[in-house]
Amino acid sequence: MKELRARWAAMSGNLRGIILVAISGVLFAALNVATIFPAQELNSYMMAFCRYLFGAFFLLPIFWRKGLIKPFRTGRIRLHAVRGALHSGGMQLWFVALPLITLADITALGFTGPIFITLGAALFLGEDVRLRRWMAVLVGFAGAMLIVRPGFTELGIGVLAALASTPLFSASNLMAKALAHTDDADTIVIWQTIFIVVFAAPFAVLFWQTPSWEHVGWFLLAGFFGTVGHLVMQYGYQVAEISAVQPIGFLSLIWNTLFGFLLFSQQPSVWTFIGAAVIFASALYISHRERVRRAPVRTAAAEVKP
Repeated sequence: MKELRARWAAMSGNLRGIILVAISGVLFAALNVATIFPAQELNSYMMAFCRYLFGAFFLLPIFWRKGLIKPFRTGRIRLHAVRGALHSGGMQLWFVALPLITLADITALGFTGPIFITLGAALFLGEDVRLRRWMAVLVGFAGAMLIVRPGFTELGIGVLAALASTPLFSASNLMAKALAHTDDADTIVIWQTIFIVVFAAPFAVLFWQTPSWEHVGWFLLAGFFGTVGHLVMQYGYQVAEISAVQPIGFLSLIWNTLFGFLLFSQQPSVWTFIGAAVIFASALYISHRERVRRAPVRTAAAEVKP
């Protein structure tokens, strides 16, 4: 065990982050499997509420290790609250889509996140987005169209809900990365859980459906996979550069496709993989341009550092 810890500590931060984010992708794929079953019978409001309510049980070991007060300490409670509201909305849309389209399709459409981030930066933050990044956004959008192929296949509510959830998750992930500079992974996941339960609760009460014991079992399993997945992902964000872990997201398409095929006989079309590859190439280029844009800022900061 000591030898393994020594080897882990000897790895670069980026390599550790890549491994952790890759593991989180498997856990999130298992989370999708666990939530498909209750999503067939419960509405999306109940799904979002119960997913995080039962996931809270698996945060208890954190308080056992750190005490009752320390895990809550943060100087950025407003950002946690805004993130919780956005993530709650994304979760509800995600659970609308989950029982309606394949795991491969919903994962591939999730790769459009960098496209929405670039659009948001230009429209709402006033960032100067150059032509090459706009071209990458258009390529990514074309990849999404290859997956949904409007006019050739029915553009159902599942596809629309999956696409609508992506910008909300993208904004949430950006906030999580920003929070990782000041708060540890445990604190980020704890406040995420609290605020999502708070924001989802009124909708769950308004559209209440009593879960069965079978549903409870699935939610406990989903809570375990989801909570551990978020913790592992946050640990990865804190030790690695975001651009370094970006390519690992593509692995989630493999895990979800494999689970969908083995457990639910889902057979995504070849267009899903072609579109996902196009979107992923676009996302990689956007990530590369972001790293290039920030490099002079980091260099200048290093030069003036005493």
